[in-house]
Amino acid sequence: MNKKDENKERSFKGQLGHWISRADNKDRSLEPAVRKRKWLLILSALFVLFATSFLWDPMTDLSSNNLDIPNKPGNLDKKTSTPTFEMPVDSFELHLKRNIHENISEKE
Repeated sequence: MNKKDENKERSFKGQLGHWISRADNKDRSLEPAVRKRKWLLILSALFVLFATSFLWDPMTDLSSNNLDIPNKPGNLDKKTSTPTFEMPVDSFELHLKRNIHENISEKE
């Protein structure tokens, strides 16, 4: 089954490459003025679509009134008041070094 999938993928890539090269040859056969107008029209249409996307779905207004602050004193419950990081990495390393040092001094 893998060979069939690989053959389909290769044939698709081959067909896509053939289609792109054929479209490129047709584009090159056009007169330079017509070719420039065509690409100018395509690029301007893409720019218009890009510009209208901001009008169609404008960005949300980020004001301080709309933001929900999760760690506000009024939003915290008594059960969920534990901090996210109970022990930072640095203090864990210090604690580990202290335990190792104590174990070494006990053995001596």
